[in-house]
Amino acid sequence: MPKVGKPISKRTSTRLRNSIQKKSAEKQRKLRKQAKNNPEWRSKIKKDPGIPNLFPFKAKVLEEIEESKRRKEEEKQRARLLAKARREGIDVKDIDQVAAAEGDEDIDISDMDDDDAMDEDSANPMAALLASARARAQDFDGEADEDEDDMDEDMSEDDMEVGEEGSMNAPAVRKDSSRRAFDKVFKNVIEQADVVLYVLDARDPNGTRSKEVERQIMAAEAGHNKRLILVLNKIDLIPPQVLKDWLNHLRRSFPTLPLRAANSAANARTFDHKALTVKGTSETLFRALKTYAHSSQLKRAITVGVIGYPNVGKSSVINALTSQLGKKGNCPTGAEAGVTTSLREVKIDSKLKLLDSPGIVFPSSAEGAKANRTEEQARLILLNAVPPKEIDDPVPAVTLLLKRLSASADGFQKLLDVYGLPALMTANGDLTTNFLVQVARKRGRLGKGGVPNIHAAAQTVVTDWRDGRIQGWMDAPTLQLAKEGKKTPGNSESAGLVGDQKEIVTEWAKEFKLEGLWGDSNEDTAMEA
Repeated sequence: MPKVGKPISKRTSTRLRNSIQKKSAEKQRKLRKQAKNNPEWRSKIKKDPGIPNLFPFKAKVLEEIEESKRRKEEEKQRARLLAKARREGIDVKDIDQVAAAEGDEDIDISDMDDDDAMDEDSANPMAALLASARARAQDFDGEADEDEDDMDEDMSEDDMEVGEEGSMNAPAVRKDSSRRAFDKVFKNVIEQADVVLYVLDARDPNGTRSKEVERQIMAAEAGHNKRLILVLNKIDLIPPQVLKDWLNHLRRSFPTLPLRAANSAANARTFDHKALTVKGTSETLFRALKTYAHSSQLKRAITVGVIGYPNVGKSSVINALTSQLGKKGNCPTGAEAGVTTSLREVKIDSKLKLLDSPGIVFPSSAEGAKANRTEEQARLILLNAVPPKEIDDPVPAVTLLLKRLSASADGFQKLLDVYGLPALMTANGDLTTNFLVQVARKRGRLGKGGVPNIHAAAQTVVTDWRDGRIQGWMDAPTLQLAKEGKKTPGNSESAGLVGDQKEIVTEWAKEFKLEGLWGDSNEDTAMEA
């Protein structure tokens, strides 16, 4: 026992202190474990207690907070308004002027339909801003239409033929852009270009070709010494023999070059064309353009315009040409249509510059009666001219694809092999539905209760076709030409057309030094660049 009168120390022993810490840690661990297993959700964010009631300037602080919230909401509303104006093609400057006038007494909202709406808008500044912006937008659209009409009246008859008759329809991939704007872009390319590269899809050259466009270029060539070269892109997606047939067919009209502008997509089913690689074909086209640029002996640079359907590879062609000088990515590209939206100029050197244009759905050169709207939309989808986000119903496109592939037993069997499907049963006669149901089950495109999603399955097929995973192509038309003085009945007109174009092809081929690329006209097309 301690002595009486001696103070007792409050110092705890180390053993007791460690024991308390250990038990406390164990308790905290147990509480955390129970909190994890507790199904009741609790936020880890501590709630703001707010401003104390005894704070002397509480009312003023609350007013500042409300004002800050209101300004943020107005900024968001203005950002949405500007985004909508850009989508509708309204000049952003007009919207900025309206936004700058916000809060002023000069904002005119007298154009509202009724007094109640006017009172409501006056109480809400953003509603008044939106109403005034819409009024300005309508006035701007009216003035723009009048200006465009005046410009169209000053154009020549050839230009009017393009604009009024609708021979240049705007692409379906750009619903927010006017057809007239794309027509003007096309006219600018034709006017500025000394050489026009018409890019075609090797899987369906005639589907991406327009005789009307060729006639307009030839009409412009009469006074401006223009040249037209057909570029057959994506040649790795068709067999070598089909490529030869198409080259022989197209070279009856204009000089034609095969090109593989870019590498294929992942898992694409391609064909080996030996020397016709990305590098080899790009060098051939680049050398031909440089030869023409040096032989033309002009004091300015030669302008090469690149035109064609959406997603035929126009920007990839330009990137392939610029890669010969070590440049990469001059033009943005993508698997979907509508990547290029405006005219873009790319300078190669002092003698050569390129013009990249947005894709335009030109009038089709296919013969026969005009297809209805659904069939035309399906044709454009198979030409990859419509982005997936703007495809409302891909099922008709799949129906058209099955119709084309069913013409060949081998082609249809290859389609089934892509998805690992057995022979389809067509008891009810609806081949498309049966095919899409099987694709939906194979690819997991199922809805609630395991119901096949036909729309998603059709979109999958369209994407696989776009990326080259599904093999398919159109065969070149066969023309029976006159041989040994004999004329084939019904084809004399075609033979005469070939005779007229033969001189143009031969003359232009000499200017670009393309004679050695395919040999004599009676021989097969040479596949080496």
